[in-house]
Amino acid sequence: MKKLFAFVFLNSFIVLSTFAQLPNGSVAPNFTITDIDGVEHELYDILDQGKPVLLDLFAVWCGPCWSFAEIGVFDDFDELFGNSVFVVAVEADASTPESDLFGGSSSIGDWTDVIHYTLANDDFIGDSSFYNLSYYPTIYLICPDRSVSEIGQGPSGGYWNVQNLADEVFNYTCDPIGNINVGIQSYNSELNYCGSGKIEPVITISNTGVENLTSFTIETLVAGEVISSYDWEGVLPSQGFEQLVLDEIPGDSEQATFNIIASGDVSPSDDSLSVTFFPSIESHAFLYIDVNTDYYPGETSWKIVNSNGQEVLVGDYQEGNDNSSGGGGVDAGMTYNYSASLESGCYTFMAIDESGDGQSSSTSGVSQGSIKVTDADGLELLNISGNWGGYQSVTFEVTYGLELEDLVQESVTVYPNPTSENANVAITLSQSEDVTLRLINALGQTVFLSSSKMSAGQNTFELPLEALEGGFYVLNTIIGDRELTKKLNIIK
Repeated sequence: MKKLFAFVFLNSFIVLSTFAQLPNGSVAPNFTITDIDGVEHELYDILDQGKPVLLDLFAVWCGPCWSFAEIGVFDDFDELFGNSVFVVAVEADASTPESDLFGGSSSIGDWTDVIHYTLANDDFIGDSSFYNLSYYPTIYLICPDRSVSEIGQGPSGGYWNVQNLADEVFNYTCDPIGNINVGIQSYNSELNYCGSGKIEPVITISNTGVENLTSFTIETLVAGEVISSYDWEGVLPSQGFEQLVLDEIPGDSEQATFNIIASGDVSPSDDSLSVTFFPSIESHAFLYIDVNTDYYPGETSWKIVNSNGQEVLVGDYQEGNDNSSGGGGVDAGMTYNYSASLESGCYTFMAIDESGDGQSSSTSGVSQGSIKVTDADGLELLNISGNWGGYQSVTFEVTYGLELEDLVQESVTVYPNPTSENANVAITLSQSEDVTLRLINALGQTVFLSSSKMSAGQNTFELPLEALEGGFYVLNTIIGDRELTKKLNIIK
């Protein structure tokens, strides 16, 4: 989806009352909140670690709050500096339930689609005895000395980006942390191990001090033992960050800890990061991939790669020509069903969206998109829809279902599509089955129905379309207890 924002929203707010907010420089009232994952956070405990806190107080029905969240600057900032700063969004309207964070009668939408850092609901934080809210959104920066300052949605005459927000946090509002403060911010590589392969750690480090950083060492520990040491030399400026690839670690490691060591480093709170690894999902050898495209199909693609990085199956879609934005076209709002038979081994399914907002676009006649991957036993490997970001993946290991008789070889293909006259339906079956074909028009009316016994292997059936009007139709193919759906575009 192409994101369009009205700039009037960026520095606007919804007024609740005429009471004054907390004055800048006030001592921040302590609070304890529980986020949507059930994790408890206490403000003073975080500040005592030397970490500033970015506190975004919003309401689920607040349009300017939604517009600010959609920009994603706090998400980007949290990704780069989240181990040095605690970034949290709190729904502070006591009249709305926590469930509305996921979309509800009072909510603009699903807030977990636009906020990917710590998210919570609290009915008391906006009270006069706490942060005394007068309008939404209210965005505070709370420094380690417990002083609070309202920083709003951006600096005067603009809105935040990662760099000027970093300057605000580390240099302008809070006292500079020190000459040098290097920290490990995030782990950016796989979290699943498969078979006996190696894991290549990728981490992001930052310098939140005021002087250039010229050297440091990163130690990698597995099971409490240092297994490698990485020495870095160069120039990392103040508020700079860099991504590093470290030495490989054993693929069956349950946990790894990365420690950074630098001369003159003033704050130890962000010097360590521990990562827990999980075994890959064991899967049947046969997969189903069901894709519903949104209004911008050309932005979305997917692929399955093996343990050597080779692509074994790929899916991509044609962009449209709607106002030169790539919207619409023959692949917009379509349903595609694929199947794959894989050999024994490790694989990764990757979904990619070039605009970074998943399949969140919906317009007249086209709903938000989705991608679902299941194996022949019904095990769900991946199920994403709406705004799933720019990348989603799942690592799995094919360990069974490799015998020929276990491979479920069924698929349905409609061609040509679009078509102006007739269309063919190719149906591949692993065994003889009763098959029903039902063609439905945009009004929900069945315009063609056929049932027959089809044999194992590929069967071809011709759909008679001469008498039908142009437009989009849905073809439902029922094979036993499984229904496969395709969209058919008839052009006349």
